[in-house]
Amino acid sequence: MRFLPWEDPQTVMASHLALGADGAVAVDESAPDTDQNGANLPDARPRTFAIPAGPLADALAAFTKATGVDVTISSDLTRGVVSGGVTGAHSIADALRAILEGSGLTFRFDSPTHASIDLHIQGQSVDVTDTATAVASSPKYTEPLRDTPQTVVVIPTKIIEEQAATSLRDALRNTPGITLTAGEGGTAPGDNLLIRGFSARNDVYVDGARDAGVVSRDTFNTESVEVAKGPSSVVTGRGATGGSVNIVSKAANLSDDVSGRFTGGSADSGRATFDINHRLGATSGLRLNAMWQDEGVPRRDDVRNRSWGVAPSLALGLGTPTEVTFGYEHLHQNNIPDYGLPATLPDGAVAEGLTVDDLDFSNFYGLVSRDHEKVNTDLGTVTIEHRFSAATSLRNLTRYGRNDVDRVVTPPRAATAASSADDPGFDNSGFQMRRTDTKYQHRTDGTLVNQTDLTLRRQTGDLAHVLVAGMELSRETQPSYAVTDTFANGRPPVTDLFHPDPDQPYVPSLARTGASSDGTANSTAFYAFDTIKTGQRWQADLGLRWDRVAVDYDNVNTDGSSADYTRTDRAFSGRAGLVYKPAEAGSIYAAYSTSFNPSFDGSFGLSLTDRSGSIADLPPERTHNIEVGTKWDLRPGLAFTTAIFHTEKVNAKTVDDEGATVLAGNQRVQGVEFGLSGALTRRWDVFTGLSLMDSKVIDSGNPSEVGQQLAYVPKTAFNLWSDYRLPIFSLTVGGGAQFTDGYFFNNTNASSSENAAAIQALTRYWLFSAMVNWDVTPHIALQVNGTNLSNARYVDRGYTGHFIPGPGRGVMIGPSFKF
Repeated sequence: MRFLPWEDPQTVMASHLALGADGAVAVDESAPDTDQNGANLPDARPRTFAIPAGPLADALAAFTKATGVDVTISSDLTRGVVSGGVTGAHSIADALRAILEGSGLTFRFDSPTHASIDLHIQGQSVDVTDTATAVASSPKYTEPLRDTPQTVVVIPTKIIEEQAATSLRDALRNTPGITLTAGEGGTAPGDNLLIRGFSARNDVYVDGARDAGVVSRDTFNTESVEVAKGPSSVVTGRGATGGSVNIVSKAANLSDDVSGRFTGGSADSGRATFDINHRLGATSGLRLNAMWQDEGVPRRDDVRNRSWGVAPSLALGLGTPTEVTFGYEHLHQNNIPDYGLPATLPDGAVAEGLTVDDLDFSNFYGLVSRDHEKVNTDLGTVTIEHRFSAATSLRNLTRYGRNDVDRVVTPPRAATAASSADDPGFDNSGFQMRRTDTKYQHRTDGTLVNQTDLTLRRQTGDLAHVLVAGMELSRETQPSYAVTDTFANGRPPVTDLFHPDPDQPYVPSLARTGASSDGTANSTAFYAFDTIKTGQRWQADLGLRWDRVAVDYDNVNTDGSSADYTRTDRAFSGRAGLVYKPAEAGSIYAAYSTSFNPSFDGSFGLSLTDRSGSIADLPPERTHNIEVGTKWDLRPGLAFTTAIFHTEKVNAKTVDDEGATVLAGNQRVQGVEFGLSGALTRRWDVFTGLSLMDSKVIDSGNPSEVGQQLAYVPKTAFNLWSDYRLPIFSLTVGGGAQFTDGYFFNNTNASSSENAAAIQALTRYWLFSAMVNWDVTPHIALQVNGTNLSNARYVDRGYTGHFIPGPGRGVMIGPSFKF
C-alpha cells in the first residue's frame, strides 16, 4: 500500500522513523513527539494495542478510543470491509497501517490528532474526504494540490451526483474560465471547449491518456474530473495551450457495494445507472458500471440523446507491491443532434428588424428523417504498478481507444433567392429556412498509447527529491469518408422561420462521394520531473519533456486524385515552479510553463492542407504562461486558492496580405482566479470559483483584430454549488448559480447584423439550480433536481453561423439505492 506521510524517505527520517530494506516502517524508540515538518505526525513511540479482527468501522472506532486520533473516512469505504485488527506494541502510524492492511485504502495525518483515509485506485490516491490536500491522479503530480504550483481543479463524484450531471460539459460548468462552443467550420456537436481563452478540444484525457474525437462524453463511469489550467504540454504532450481535462474512471476496489439511480422528468427524459463492486478476495475486486438513457432537452423540440454504456473493471493485487487493473468502457449513442438557431435570418426578416429574440427557442430546423448522430466509443486500459519499496515504484499504462462517428446535421441557414432553384417551396415573400447546407461526418478516431513512469524518492545532502521519469509512445489514426445526400428522392423542402416542421416528409439518399482522408500521427515522448524540498519551507518543481510527433495525411478527392502531406515536429516543453510554505496549511507559489500546438491539430482533428503551401509547412504555435498564486487549508477539508496568470501565444496562426496562413499573430489572456471548496461546517459544503480574464489580440494579419478581445473569452465567470445536510428528516438541500458576463464569436468583436448582436447579448446570463435529497431509509434515497429555475434564454454553445440555446427550465426526480 501507499501511505502519503511516508512516501518520501526523507520525511520519514525527519520524523525519526527508519525505513527498512523491505519497505516496512520500523520505530525509533528515541523519537520525540513532533516531527520537523510542522508536527503533522502523531507520537512515534510504541504503545500496546489489542484491537481484534472484525468490521473495519469497528476497528477504526477502537483505534480512535485507544489513541485519541480522530479518523475521517466515508462510510461507503467501510461497508463490507473486514480488518485484521492489530495487537502488540506499535506506533500510532504502524497500528493504523495494520488495521488497513489489505483493504486497498491509504491514510494521511492532517495533524497529530486527525487522519484522513482515502481510496487507493490504480496505484494513485483519490481523496474522498478532503479536497484541500487531494493528489491529482497523474503520477507526474507528486504533491498534494495545495503544494502544486499550478491551478488544478478536481470536480468530485459528489458534485456530479448531486447536480445529476450526465455529461462532461455539465460537469465542467463547476469551474470558471471554461467556455463551450458549437465548433468551427461545421464541426459536429461534441465536447468543444476553451480553457482560459484557448481551444482544448484536443486536450481531453481519460486516466491520463489522450481521448481524441469530437464526441459528447457521459459521466456514468466517472470518478472525478480534473482540470489543469495553464500551458502544460510538459505533462500531457502537444496542445494544452490553456489547459487540459482529465477524466478519472471508476475502478474496482475491495468493497462489496451495489448502488444505482433512476431519474425521469422534463422533456420526456429517463435515465438509469448502476454501480456494482464485488470483493473477490483479500486483494482483488470486480466492478461494473452501466447506464441507459433516453433524454430530451427542455425547450429544444425533437432533440434526443439516446445512449447506453457498460464499464467493467478488474483489480488484482490491491494492497500488495504489484497491482494490476483492467478497465473497459463501451458507450453507444443514437442521438438527434442540435445546431440550434440561425445567426443569419432571411432577408425579409432582416428588413423588418427581426432577431432571434422574436423566435421560439424551441424551434428545430433540421429534419428528423435525416439528422442523426451515431457514436460507438470503446476504451480498453491495462494499468500495472509495482512498488519495489516505499521509495521506488514503476507504473505502466496501455490504452486502446476508438470512436466511430456517423453524423448528419442540418444547420439553420436562411433561404435566399440566389439558391431558390435548389430549395423546393421557396417563396420570396415569406421568411424561410433551407435544409441544403447539410454537414456530414463519417470518421473513426483510434488511439494506441503506452506510458511508463518510474518514481524515485531520494536524499542528496539537505535536499529531498521526488523524481519521475518516463516515456510515452502513441499512435493516432483518423480515417474519414465524405458523405452527401444525393437527393435521389428529391431535394428537402424549405421550412418556415417561425414554425419549422422537422417532420416534413422527406426520404434522404445518403451515399459516399468517393472523397476521403486518412490522418496518422505517431508520437514519442521522454520526460522527467523533480520535486525538490529543502527544510520546512521551500519546494522547487522542475519538469522537462521532449516530443517527436510525425503526421501523415492522405487526402483523396471525388475524382480520385490525391495528395499526401507529411510533417514531423520535435519540441521541448518545460515547467519550473517555486513553492514557499509559510505554514503547513498553506503555500505561496510562482511558476512558468510552456506548450506547443502543431499545425495538424485543427478543429477537425488530424489534418494538413496545402492552402497557399503554408499550413503543411508551419511549425507549432508556442505558448508560455506565468502564474503566481496561493493555496490554503482554511480548516481541515476546506481549501481556498487564488492565482494570477498571464498566458501568451507568441506565434499564433493568422493570415497575411496574400491570404496565406502564417505564424505572425500574438494573443494574450491574463487574469485572476479564485476558488473555495470543501466543508464550511460539519453539515455545510461549498464548491465555488470566480475568474476575471482580460484577453487581447496583440498582433494579427487582420488589422481589425488588433487590440480586440479574443473570441469566446468572458471577462467575468462565476460558479457556485453548495449543499446543507439538515439535522432533521434526513434531508440534504443544495443549490447553485452560474454567471458569465458575455463574449464575442470572433476576434474583431464585430456584430455583422442586428441578429448577431442579439445573439451576443445572450452570452451574458445567470443560471440557478436546486436539489433536494431525502434519505428515505439508510439504503434508499429520493432526489429532485431543478435546473435553469428562472427559465433564462441564453447561449449554451455558440458559433458565428448559429448558436445552440441552453436548456429551459427542467425538473428531474428519481430514487437511488445503495447496499
